[in-house]
Amino acid sequence: MADFDVIIVGGGGAGLSAAIEATEAGASCIVLEADTKLGGATALSAGVFYAANTSVQREAGIADDTADAMFEYVMAVNQWAVKPDIFRIICDESGPTIEWLRGLGTRFPPQFLVKSGVESVARGHSSEGAGGGIADALINKAGALGIETALDTRVERLLVEDGRVVGVRAGGMDLRAPVIIVTTGGFGNSATMREKHFPSAAQHGEWTWAVHDPAPFILGDGLTMGEQVGAAIVGHDTGLVLPTSGVGKFVEAFLPPWVMLVNEEGRRFVPEVAAYTICGYLINEQTNAHAYAIFDEPTLIEASNDVSYLDPYNSGLATPTWEERTIRSRLTEGKVFSAPALEALGEQCGVDGVALAETARRYNEDIAEGIDRQYFKKAKKLFPVANAPFYAVEVRAAIIGVTGAGLDVDRECRVLDGEGRTIPGLYAAGEVLGVIHGRRYAGGGLSIGPAVILGRKAGQNAAIAARQAALIDA
Repeated sequence: MADFDVIIVGGGGAGLSAAIEATEAGASCIVLEADTKLGGATALSAGVFYAANTSVQREAGIADDTADAMFEYVMAVNQWAVKPDIFRIICDESGPTIEWLRGLGTRFPPQFLVKSGVESVARGHSSEGAGGGIADALINKAGALGIETALDTRVERLLVEDGRVVGVRAGGMDLRAPVIIVTTGGFGNSATMREKHFPSAAQHGEWTWAVHDPAPFILGDGLTMGEQVGAAIVGHDTGLVLPTSGVGKFVEAFLPPWVMLVNEEGRRFVPEVAAYTICGYLINEQTNAHAYAIFDEPTLIEASNDVSYLDPYNSGLATPTWEERTIRSRLTEGKVFSAPALEALGEQCGVDGVALAETARRYNEDIAEGIDRQYFKKAKKLFPVANAPFYAVEVRAAIIGVTGAGLDVDRECRVLDGEGRTIPGLYAAGEVLGVIHGRRYAGGGLSIGPAVILGRKAGQNAAIAARQAALIDA
């Protein structure tokens, strides 16, 4: 006998969306959440949803964006290293899902719409209230539908009978349902999982941590449960890494525009204002996977207290870390380097000092004429690196924004085994999937968007599967 038609393991954006859709399709559901609250990584996020052809875009004066254009952009950025059929669904359903969330009460002000990747059109829909603006709407809708939830309930394993997933073991009890949807999120808080599935992030050792840090159970449970029943794990070493400095343990998705960023060879390699969708990957490609932010004394005094660059998504979540007071305090702690000449500064931090001085000379010549001829950096003001003392701060791409390895699924969100066969009774959605993120994170909102979109898809299909199972059993 089944306890429910559908059991959802995980109460974040994907899980709540799945529960809402399955319930509205007539299925009885329960959401099992390991944490003491619902919302998961969605609630902790900046609340950006990547979408095309939306009413918000039209309100902002963008009338010609299409799902086709979004698909072409994402596939090009990722060199087709994502599942095209899955991403086709995400692109086609992105606009309708924005409207669905607006109907649930999420507010996406048109003035908050941003270009969140390197696309030519703004598709980053920033929600009012950051991630809470999306999570709260889903939580409220689930409550209005009377969806049962069990908090502080960590699922230990899936139950399998005759090759079919038939339930879960949680809290020392067995719960049974003909369909299980795994929406446990990523594995950012598990050092072991990071080493195994995201080595390019794990290489930074003590520097490495995840934005999921406040959500203690984002530990890769879904991958573990899936592997136990033969699910394929795909998307190795993919995800989003954000730049962070030696100044402190803070989210620093955007570097200050007033620094000059160089590698060990003393060369620039990126426009310093580049979005985190670009910057982190390029830092990891440099010698020893790090870089140094270089600036001088006048810049530190004049520019460092302007933190307007930190929050382009209007999330209210940014924490300033590069202001003058912090830099000077870290200098005494040895986390910031300083020297009276660039050559000496390079010697201190392991950068080619001669090349650094030459890079600064060319940089300063360009800035004197008001243009960055090398990397075309655009900022409110360009600051030279010209007047001693000079400073260097180490930068690494060590903050995990999204983990990309996870379960393989088909277009119906059914979990697949290593041979590409569906595992009966098992569905998945959200960051637990390994089919969303390819070579590059294409834009802010391509974690929350797919989670809600595929969560809804999983819930709809799970309800159908549960009805079919009931008919067979009858």
